[in-house]
Formats: sequence, C-alpha cells, structure tokens
Amino acid sequence: MNELEAGQRNDIVRYDIVRKDNEKALFWLESAANLSIAKSRVEQLLSFWPGEYQIFDLRTKEVVLTTSEGAVAVPASNAAE
Repeated sequence: MNELEAGQRNDIVRYDIVRKDNEKALFWLESAANLSIAKSRVEQLLSFWPGEYQIFDLRTKEVVLTTSEGAVAVPASNAAE
C-alpha cells in the first residue's frame, strides 16, 4: 500500500472495533466508516459472542464506546455523535 492509498483508507475508515480479552490484551476485529456502523456491528457481535468491546476513533485516538457483557457505555464527551 503506497502513501496515497493509506491516506485514502484513513479518510474512509474512521473507527476500529476491538475485543478486550483481559486487562492487557485487545484483539482488533474490523474497521468501520462511521460510528453508527461500528455500534451496529458491536451489537451484532454481542448477540453471538458476549464480551467487552471497544470502538476507537482513529482520528482522535480515543475510545468512543465500551461495552461490558451486553451493556454499552458511551463516554459523555462522545454521547452527541
């Protein structure tokens, strides 16, 4: 992948979805173009693979959503998205 392709990917993909295995291990699962798609995918994952998931905003480098065994917690600073 050249620099132009990498830059275009970053414009398209904004969120990463990871599964938290324990306090020290995160497993990347997939990327999503927007927060709505990422949340929907996490809900799908929770329906057949319970656990803790996080959605990272690749632009701000922050966690914008965390789940815990089916419960979804959105940080207050990101609740409006």
